[in-house]
Amino acid sequence: MNKKTIRGNETKKRIVDCARRLFVEKGYNNVTVDEIIIEANSSKGGFYTHFKTKEDLIYNMVPMVDEAYSNFSEINKNYENSVEKICALIHFVFSIMEHEIGLEFMSVIYSTQIKDLNTVRFLTSPEREYYNRLKFLIDEAKENKEICSDLSTEEIVMILTTCIRGVIYDWCLQKGSFQLADYGMKLAGMMLNQIQSR
Repeated sequence: MNKKTIRGNETKKRIVDCARRLFVEKGYNNVTVDEIIIEANSSKGGFYTHFKTKEDLIYNMVPMVDEAYSNFSEINKNYENSVEKICALIHFVFSIMEHEIGLEFMSVIYSTQIKDLNTVRFLTSPEREYYNRLKFLIDEAKENKEICSDLSTEEIVMILTTCIRGVIYDWCLQKGSFQLADYGMKLAGMMLNQIQSR
Protein backbone atom coordinates (compact mmCIF):
# COMPACT_ATOMS: atom_id res chain seq x y z
CA MET A 1 0.00 0.00 0.00
CA ASN A 2 1.53 3.31 -1.07
CA LYS A 3 1.78 6.45 1.08
CA LYS A 4 -1.04 8.24 -0.75
CA THR A 5 -3.46 5.36 -0.09
CA ILE A 6 -2.41 5.16 3.56
CA ARG A 7 -2.93 8.93 3.99
CA GLY A 8 -6.33 8.66 2.27
CA ASN A 9 -7.43 5.85 4.60
CA GLU A 10 -6.25 7.81 7.63
CA THR A 11 -8.19 10.89 6.49
CA LYS A 12 -11.32 8.83 5.89
CA LYS A 13 -11.12 7.22 9.34
CA ARG A 14 -10.50 10.61 10.98
CA ILE A 15 -13.56 12.10 9.27
CA VAL A 16 -15.75 9.15 10.30
CA ASP A 17 -14.48 9.27 13.91
CA CYS A 18 -15.10 13.02 14.19
CA ALA A 19 -18.51 12.79 12.53
CA ARG A 20 -19.66 10.04 14.87
CA ARG A 21 -18.55 12.04 17.91
CA LEU A 22 -20.35 15.16 16.65
CA PHE A 23 -23.52 13.20 15.77
CA VAL A 24 -23.69 11.76 19.29
CA GLU A 25 -22.87 15.08 21.00
CA LYS A 26 -25.02 17.45 18.94
CA GLY A 27 -27.48 15.27 17.05
CA TYR A 28 -27.18 14.20 13.43
CA ASN A 29 -29.47 16.92 12.07
CA ASN A 30 -27.57 19.67 13.92
CA VAL A 31 -24.19 18.81 12.42
CA THR A 32 -23.05 20.22 9.07
CA VAL A 33 -20.43 18.90 6.68
CA ASP A 34 -18.42 22.08 7.32
CA GLU A 35 -18.33 21.32 11.07
CA ILE A 36 -17.16 17.77 10.38
CA ILE A 37 -14.42 19.06 8.07
CA ILE A 38 -13.17 21.54 10.70
CA GLU A 39 -13.29 18.96 13.50
CA ALA A 40 -11.41 16.42 11.35
CA ASN A 41 -8.86 19.01 10.21
CA SER A 42 -9.70 18.15 6.61
CA SER A 43 -10.98 19.98 3.52
CA LYS A 44 -14.13 19.82 1.40
CA GLY A 45 -12.10 18.07 -1.26
CA GLY A 46 -10.90 15.54 1.31
CA PHE A 47 -14.45 14.95 2.51
CA TYR A 48 -16.03 14.54 -0.93
CA THR A 49 -13.22 12.27 -2.08
CA HIS A 50 -14.52 9.68 0.39
CA PHE A 51 -18.20 10.55 0.88
CA LYS A 52 -20.96 11.73 -1.45
CA THR A 53 -23.18 13.08 1.35
CA LYS A 54 -23.36 13.39 5.12
CA GLU A 55 -25.69 10.38 5.11
CA ASP A 56 -22.97 8.34 3.41
CA LEU A 57 -20.97 8.61 6.63
CA ILE A 58 -23.51 6.40 8.40
CA TYR A 59 -22.67 3.39 6.23
CA ASN A 60 -19.01 3.83 7.12
CA MET A 61 -19.73 3.75 10.85
CA VAL A 62 -20.91 0.15 10.86
CA PRO A 63 -17.35 -1.21 11.29
CA MET A 64 -17.06 0.90 14.46
CA VAL A 65 -20.15 -0.71 15.96
CA ASP A 66 -18.95 -4.16 14.90
CA GLU A 67 -15.62 -3.41 16.54
CA ALA A 68 -17.53 -2.87 19.78
CA TYR A 69 -19.15 -6.29 19.34
CA SER A 70 -15.70 -7.81 18.80
CA ASN A 71 -14.60 -6.26 22.09
CA PHE A 72 -17.47 -8.04 23.85
CA SER A 73 -15.56 -11.31 23.67
CA GLU A 74 -12.62 -9.66 25.42
CA ILE A 75 -14.66 -8.65 28.46
CA ASN A 76 -13.24 -10.74 31.27
CA LYS A 77 -16.19 -12.25 33.07
CA ASN A 78 -17.09 -15.73 34.20
CA TYR A 79 -20.46 -16.89 32.92
CA GLU A 80 -22.37 -19.83 34.36
CA ASN A 81 -23.46 -21.04 30.93
CA SER A 82 -23.79 -20.12 27.25
CA VAL A 83 -27.33 -18.76 27.60
CA GLU A 84 -25.99 -16.28 30.15
CA LYS A 85 -23.37 -15.25 27.56
CA ILE A 86 -26.14 -14.73 24.98
CA CYS A 87 -28.03 -12.54 27.45
CA ALA A 88 -24.84 -10.57 28.16
CA LEU A 89 -24.26 -10.01 24.44
CA ILE A 90 -27.84 -8.81 23.90
CA HIS A 91 -27.55 -6.48 26.90
CA PHE A 92 -24.27 -5.21 25.44
CA VAL A 93 -26.04 -4.45 22.13
CA PHE A 94 -28.78 -2.49 23.87
CA SER A 95 -26.25 -0.58 25.98
CA ILE A 96 -24.23 0.42 22.91
CA MET A 97 -27.38 1.70 21.18
CA GLU A 98 -28.66 3.56 24.24
CA HIS A 99 -25.50 5.09 25.66
CA GLU A 100 -22.91 5.28 22.88
CA ILE A 101 -24.94 5.82 19.72
CA GLY A 102 -27.96 7.53 21.26
CA LEU A 103 -31.62 8.01 20.42
CA GLU A 104 -31.39 10.62 17.68
CA PHE A 105 -28.58 8.96 15.79
CA MET A 106 -30.26 5.53 16.05
CA SER A 107 -33.45 7.09 14.65
CA VAL A 108 -31.48 8.45 11.69
CA ILE A 109 -29.79 5.09 11.09
CA TYR A 110 -33.12 3.25 11.07
CA SER A 111 -34.81 5.84 8.86
CA THR A 112 -32.00 5.70 6.28
CA GLN A 113 -32.32 1.92 6.18
CA ILE A 114 -36.02 1.89 5.28
CA LYS A 115 -36.55 5.08 3.31
CA ASP A 116 -36.40 3.40 -0.09
CA LEU A 117 -35.99 -0.10 -1.55
CA ASN A 118 -32.62 0.69 -3.16
CA THR A 119 -30.86 1.54 0.10
CA VAL A 120 -28.04 -0.82 1.05
CA ARG A 121 -29.34 -2.73 4.10
CA PHE A 122 -26.14 -2.82 6.13
CA LEU A 123 -28.08 -3.63 9.32
CA THR A 124 -29.10 -7.01 7.92
CA SER A 125 -25.77 -8.01 6.38
CA PRO A 126 -24.95 -11.58 7.51
CA GLU A 127 -21.25 -10.67 7.41
CA ARG A 128 -21.57 -8.37 10.39
CA GLU A 129 -19.71 -9.23 13.59
CA TYR A 130 -22.96 -9.15 15.58
CA TYR A 131 -24.37 -12.10 13.62
CA ASN A 132 -21.10 -14.05 13.89
CA ARG A 133 -20.99 -13.58 17.68
CA LEU A 134 -24.61 -14.52 18.26
CA LYS A 135 -24.43 -17.54 15.95
CA PHE A 136 -21.31 -18.80 17.73
CA LEU A 137 -22.96 -18.51 21.17
CA ILE A 138 -26.17 -20.21 20.05
CA ASP A 139 -24.18 -23.10 18.54
CA GLU A 140 -22.27 -23.34 21.82
CA ALA A 141 -25.53 -23.40 23.83
CA LYS A 142 -26.94 -26.12 21.58
CA GLU A 143 -23.79 -28.20 21.93
CA ASN A 144 -24.02 -27.86 25.73
CA LYS A 145 -27.69 -28.91 25.57
CA GLU A 146 -28.78 -25.58 27.07
CA ILE A 147 -31.04 -24.86 24.13
CA CYS A 148 -33.56 -27.44 23.02
CA SER A 149 -35.31 -26.42 19.83
CA ASP A 150 -36.21 -27.77 16.41
CA LEU A 151 -35.23 -24.37 15.02
CA SER A 152 -31.90 -24.03 13.26
CA THR A 153 -29.21 -21.72 14.64
CA GLU A 154 -29.92 -19.29 11.79
CA GLU A 155 -33.63 -19.22 12.64
CA ILE A 156 -32.92 -18.54 16.31
CA VAL A 157 -30.50 -15.76 15.36
CA MET A 158 -33.15 -14.15 13.15
CA ILE A 159 -35.90 -14.44 15.79
CA LEU A 160 -33.73 -12.87 18.49
CA THR A 161 -32.52 -10.19 16.07
CA THR A 162 -36.09 -9.34 15.08
CA CYS A 163 -36.92 -8.96 18.77
CA ILE A 164 -33.86 -6.75 19.41
CA ARG A 165 -34.47 -4.64 16.32
CA GLY A 166 -38.16 -4.27 17.18
CA VAL A 167 -37.37 -2.99 20.68
CA ILE A 168 -34.85 -0.48 19.31
CA TYR A 169 -37.30 0.69 16.64
CA ASP A 170 -40.06 1.12 19.23
CA TRP A 171 -37.61 2.99 21.50
CA CYS A 172 -37.03 5.40 18.59
CA LEU A 173 -40.77 5.73 17.90
CA GLN A 174 -41.44 6.36 21.60
CA LYS A 175 -38.67 9.01 21.64
CA GLY A 176 -36.68 7.18 24.28
CA SER A 177 -39.52 7.15 26.81
CA PHE A 178 -38.25 3.89 28.34
CA GLN A 179 -34.88 2.43 29.31
CA LEU A 180 -33.84 0.48 26.24
CA ALA A 181 -31.63 -2.10 27.95
CA ASP A 182 -34.08 -2.80 30.80
CA TYR A 183 -37.14 -3.27 28.60
CA GLY A 184 -35.21 -5.02 25.84
CA MET A 185 -33.81 -7.61 28.21
CA LYS A 186 -37.30 -8.48 29.47
CA LEU A 187 -38.44 -9.31 25.95
CA ALA A 188 -35.21 -11.08 25.00
CA GLY A 189 -35.44 -13.11 28.23
CA MET A 190 -38.96 -14.21 27.32
CA MET A 191 -37.76 -15.34 23.88
CA LEU A 192 -34.79 -17.25 25.29
CA ASN A 193 -36.97 -18.85 27.95
CA GLN A 194 -39.03 -20.52 25.21
CA ILE A 195 -36.03 -22.37 23.75
CA GLN A 196 -34.04 -23.19 26.89
CA SER A 197 -33.78 -26.80 28.00
CA ARG A 198 -35.82 -27.58 31.07
